[in-house]
Amino acid sequence: MENWIEISIHTTHEASEIIESILLDYESTGVCVEDASILDDNLDDNFGTIIGVDKSDFPSEGVIVKGYINELNYTEEIQNALKLEIEQLSKNINIGDFFKIETITIKDSDWENSWKDYFDVLNIGKKFAIVPTWREYENIENRYVINIDPGMAFGTGGHETTSLCIKNLEKYVRNKDNVIDVGCGSGILTIAASYLTEGKLKAVDLDKLAVDVSKENFELNNIQDRVEVACASLLEGETSKYDIIVANILAHIIELMLEDAYKLLNDDGYYITSGIIKDKKDDLLEKALAVGFKLVEETSENEWYSLVFTK
Repeated sequence: MENWIEISIHTTHEASEIIESILLDYESTGVCVEDASILDDNLDDNFGTIIGVDKSDFPSEGVIVKGYINELNYTEEIQNALKLEIEQLSKNINIGDFFKIETITIKDSDWENSWKDYFDVLNIGKKFAIVPTWREYENIENRYVINIDPGMAFGTGGHETTSLCIKNLEKYVRNKDNVIDVGCGSGILTIAASYLTEGKLKAVDLDKLAVDVSKENFELNNIQDRVEVACASLLEGETSKYDIIVANILAHIIELMLEDAYKLLNDDGYYITSGIIKDKKDDLLEKALAVGFKLVEETSENEWYSLVFTK
């Protein structure tokens, strides 16, 4: 029986999705998030299912992000590097005064499937449903289905930043638009765009693991032949022009690509950004306007913002 290290990280909502990605970078097989905000949701699915949750199961503030790494791979060097990388986030994002990392050893081999209980079907916007591969889903609302396995994903669509992007893709992508997804992570936004346009699709990420994960998810959704996937730093080296440029990354990273995005965006196109916390929004907006962009729309969820620009 293999042993696994469960890494529990108590942090803020703002930092949670980035920490999920970091854990996956360190070969965590699956990530789950314990978030008390679920208690505010309507858990009645209208089909007679009763869901029992206990407030004491959740942190009183923030969230707990859990990852699982094979004990043989979890060396002291890896432990220190992981902790340092997460703590360095505090330079750009609030990780919480209560931030804490704890580890325990898991001996039960059944853990590999138990984390799946945290993920269910998620409806986003008017058109989309994100469906974990092991869940049965009756598409009675005729939604666009994004099949994904959170065990290999950088994002499952539940975070506000991803939700905001998908909702804006619904609004602004037209039938023939060419779309590039910058910092594609799990590829969710590219998959969403594939339902909305017959145009060219491209997904890029600096992280080779993200590129590999995206390719797996594109195959899972049968769009692998439609999408060009590349390992690239933002829009560096990109020469094609696009009708839609979408970037769900942190504000200070979005700033780095403003000039390239302006050059590569068609005159009637849209630059859809997300991953922007409230404290960074005004500064990013000022810099985007200085480059030449015009603000089309600003939307928010739980103090996360999405800004949509055009020329």
